[in-house]
Amino acid sequence: MSHVKVVTLSKIGDVSIVCKTKRDIAEETPIDKRDDESLGWGYWDRIWPSSVALSEYLIHQFFPTKLAGSRVLEIGCGTGVPGVVAAQLGAFTMFTDMVPVTLEAVKETCRLNHIKKFDTCTLDWSKKMQSKERYDLVLGCEVFYDETILPDIAQVLEQVLGSGGKGIFCDPNRLGLDTIELAFQEKFNVTIEQIPLNWPLRKEVAIQKMVYLYEFTLRSER
Repeated sequence: MSHVKVVTLSKIGDVSIVCKTKRDIAEETPIDKRDDESLGWGYWDRIWPSSVALSEYLIHQFFPTKLAGSRVLEIGCGTGVPGVVAAQLGAFTMFTDMVPVTLEAVKETCRLNHIKKFDTCTLDWSKKMQSKERYDLVLGCEVFYDETILPDIAQVLEQVLGSGGKGIFCDPNRLGLDTIELAFQEKFNVTIEQIPLNWPLRKEVAIQKMVYLYEFTLRSER
């Protein structure tokens, strides 16, 4: 049985999130059918604080239905919290990840939250996407963890962003702001700001913790 965690978000309320552990996979999947990537990685089965921060930002910007009719792509989705919130704000969300079992958990999450306008597909950033679909928003959390993959992410953005589209990413600034700007500035306008971090819930502290929000828009039309 998968573990379900509940994230409570202002204006939206409780959002149920499925987190599949390695034990869950072992119980659900015969040994000859298991995916080495799914069993070997441990980053896809947790709710990252930045994903909650980005979700709260989306609510602040687009509540209640300003995303109605929009197409949203979440890359490296993991548990998919921002993509779920985007769907609850009216968008069609395409969830993508390199680890297939992650997408099975996201499907369960969407079912628990009564979301019907979504789809899933595996995506390896280092390989050119075959899809010709265009998206209004591309979301990502905690995906800037290795400087060598930044050009791959920039390539995905360049390929899938529609006219006037925007990439919105969030993380605690592991690589440094200059590194991010340098990787994207050739083809994108880059803006960076700090936003509040309210997850996991803690007793009130004197200093508000923050994370970084990165927004990317193409410099010119294709």
